[in-house]
Amino acid sequence: MLFVLGIFIFVGVLETITPHLTRKSIVFGVSIPEPYVQHQQLRTFKKHYSMLVGSIAATFLLGQISLLFLSIQEEKFVLLSFILLFVMLLVSAGLYMSYHIKIKKLKKQENWEAHVKTVYVTDLSIRDKDEVLSPTFFLLPIIVTLALITFTYMNYNAIPDVFATHWNAAGEVDGWTEKTWISVIIMPLILLGTQISLFIMSFGMKSAKIQLSAQAKEASANRELTQRKYGSWYLVAINYNMTILLVVLHYTTVILKKQTAPYFFPLFIVFMIVTFGGLILFIWKLSRSNERFDDLHTNETASADDRYWKWGIVYINKNDPSLLVQKKYGVGWTVNMANKWSYIILLVIFLPILLGIFI
Repeated sequence: MLFVLGIFIFVGVLETITPHLTRKSIVFGVSIPEPYVQHQQLRTFKKHYSMLVGSIAATFLLGQISLLFLSIQEEKFVLLSFILLFVMLLVSAGLYMSYHIKIKKLKKQENWEAHVKTVYVTDLSIRDKDEVLSPTFFLLPIIVTLALITFTYMNYNAIPDVFATHWNAAGEVDGWTEKTWISVIIMPLILLGTQISLFIMSFGMKSAKIQLSAQAKEASANRELTQRKYGSWYLVAINYNMTILLVVLHYTTVILKKQTAPYFFPLFIVFMIVTFGGLILFIWKLSRSNERFDDLHTNETASADDRYWKWGIVYINKNDPSLLVQKKYGVGWTVNMANKWSYIILLVIFLPILLGIFI
């Protein structure tokens, strides 16, 4: 239960500080001309959003803590906790859209774009400093999973007719699956789909465009390099930890025919520590490298691409060959929905899940 509370607190804090993690020239998914990044109204919007989301998260957290004093089963506690978490995320998403609209309106009313000079900023030498990990690092987990699938089929006849596939919060089996040619490899297939997607994304990360500021070119270059370097490290860490976790679970329950694995919970804890701890480290590194815009000496601003974004969240640009682009809200990357590889990523992720549901 305390673990679930920890997740709730982490997500609440992350939602609260997210507006302050994005590039200073982007506020709630809207590109801000660089001479106006210090505009008082923008600071006020960020402050109000953080106060509202923080208050909402605290209220929901109190509601979740109150569940601890009720005589309910642990499974119901976990279910109710995640329902509260989902509702909290929906509320914060609604607030995001509200402030997204407000900033677009403010930008249009004050006609910021008419008072600035748009320039295109490039630095061909910055690629030489790029430390994004090679896609080769994403190959080993794929090879391991393919070997596991092959080994599973080699031992297909020895697999029991039904095997455990779901456990409750106490670690007891509460779900079984009948053996079929698909069911015995559904978990490795889902894992493989995720691994292949990360492999494709590693190429996209390597070739993603680098966005530089006109007023703070050096600082923006430092932020870009930091995000690319530690972002790729983080994805590799998640990939390897997820592979170890699911391979051990599959091998233990399907191949060794054991209903429980006493070492699975410690592995799961390690996975969660790497996931959340790595994200905290990534955010900390990125926040230290954010542009400051303390010295605005011209009316120049880097070109914006707002017309290719829907609600500041979905990027669609058929003229951009990039697979990945930086998010306009939060940290990390999102896919270019005009790039065919983005649909291949979605296909390899969701096809194994759909097979498991309908076959």
